[in-house]
Amino acid sequence: MIDRREMLAGATLAGALAASGAQAQVLGASKAPPVDPVTLVDTAQGRVRGYRDGDVRIFKGIPYAAETGGAARFLPPGPAPKWAGTRSCMNWGPTCPQQARTGWSNDEEAWLFHWDDGFTGEDCLRLNIWGRTDAAKAPVMVWIHGGGYTAGSSQELAGYDGTRMAANQGVIFVSVNHRLGPLGYMDLSEIGGAAYAQSGNAGVLDLVAALKWVQANIAAFGGDPGNVTIFGQSGGGSKVSTLMGMPAAKGLFHKAMIHSGASLLGNDSDRARAFTREVLTELGIGRELFRLQAIPTAALIDAGQKVARRLSAGQPTNLTIGGPRRRAPGWSPVVDGVTIPEVPFLERAPAVSATVPLVVGSVRDESGGALPELDEAELLKRMANVPAASRGEALATFRAAFPGLPPGHLSRVMAAMAGRNNSVHFANLKSAQGTPAWTWYMTYACPTLEGRWGSFHCIDIPFATDNVERWATATGNTPGAQALGRAMSSAWAAFARTGNPSIKGLAWAPHDARVPTMVYDNVSKVILDPAGAARRAVMTA
Repeated sequence: MIDRREMLAGATLAGALAASGAQAQVLGASKAPPVDPVTLVDTAQGRVRGYRDGDVRIFKGIPYAAETGGAARFLPPGPAPKWAGTRSCMNWGPTCPQQARTGWSNDEEAWLFHWDDGFTGEDCLRLNIWGRTDAAKAPVMVWIHGGGYTAGSSQELAGYDGTRMAANQGVIFVSVNHRLGPLGYMDLSEIGGAAYAQSGNAGVLDLVAALKWVQANIAAFGGDPGNVTIFGQSGGGSKVSTLMGMPAAKGLFHKAMIHSGASLLGNDSDRARAFTREVLTELGIGRELFRLQAIPTAALIDAGQKVARRLSAGQPTNLTIGGPRRRAPGWSPVVDGVTIPEVPFLERAPAVSATVPLVVGSVRDESGGALPELDEAELLKRMANVPAASRGEALATFRAAFPGLPPGHLSRVMAAMAGRNNSVHFANLKSAQGTPAWTWYMTYACPTLEGRWGSFHCIDIPFATDNVERWATATGNTPGAQALGRAMSSAWAAFARTGNPSIKGLAWAPHDARVPTMVYDNVSKVILDPAGAARRAVMTA
């Protein structure tokens, strides 16, 4: 404890130092360094401040559209707000409210993915930008996160970070948050009239707003608004194909890439309105829209989950092998004939994106985790969507293509082949349009956790985004993994830059009837229709 005499002595000393002009140095006070000018960028809405990581400058949480809570809930996004002065954009913005992540209860899964779930809020229309400090007219890559249409965010996985793509590949990397679940896809056109005619597509209209913001502002960050690539995985990949079929998005992007997301939209207006009616009944509010706007987001999400579980009971899952598969009832974009005129890639590649080249692919296993212990009878049961007379032959074909896999693992590979078939289908339609497409197939298996996760859903992300080290729990960060990451991320950047994913030492032919496919593994190479007989054995109708 300091006594009174010590305090008086200190005061005397301080007075003497002040007289001599030395007080500031002794007390540690100094003039704050100026803000690094490279971290300041003027946008159409106002000045933003980011931060540096070496030669990369990073901006997070920039609003690209108006707030979407309160009276704006369920409506299309409004213009981005303007502000005076400098807005600090150094940390993530809010993520869209969504259901609680159940994966945290699985110790192994939580270790593998180590998610960053951030904080939620309805004011979630934010984007993040990474780019070199010397960037000028650099290709722009806009990443759209996965999680279907109900979950996820731009920060949740380590593979979503854009630092290394900016530093090593010279691209401007952008990621976005947007509305999900009931906030993004509740079709209220039946009870809300013209004002809510687009409520069932608010979430993908958010993405259109983000791309418009990029078009208007990305040059200030060193990007080329005339060279924008959109890409995403799983639900993010599905959003890419949806944007390819939206007239409102025409001209906002110039290239597209789909990771494990070549799926067909299943909601039309009748189906979407019927689902909304069920949710309103579950909430007990009927057609009273004013009450719906005031209901807490957690209650909206819970009601949608309950209805989806009830309506999806008994329907095919992602472990079902073969046969046509329609998206299960739930929240997703609405093919309403206007915002989305027709199901993209059902019968043809969308005309509104006719000049946009496409890279599309999937991974071998898709599902992951503990391998189920199946006998042959159970495996054949999972093949219910394959014609009965063909099941034995299909199984033999897969065993020949993937030798040595036990039935439980083989069932995963067989179910995942639906994604491979969809990728080929998309490429067929795109090339028939006269615009090139390229397909890929990842067979690299996660080397951690005794290999149980295999080529799991999401494992492609850290390789494509040059984040092998950042997400070492999934990649293993071995020399082979690092080489694969350099090859894949270089191909992705080459496609963004030139429209062709071929790189030095790894030529990649566009899709044609031979189905040339880049197979990504410890040794990557183009193979003509890898496991083609197996693929065709469970081809969707």
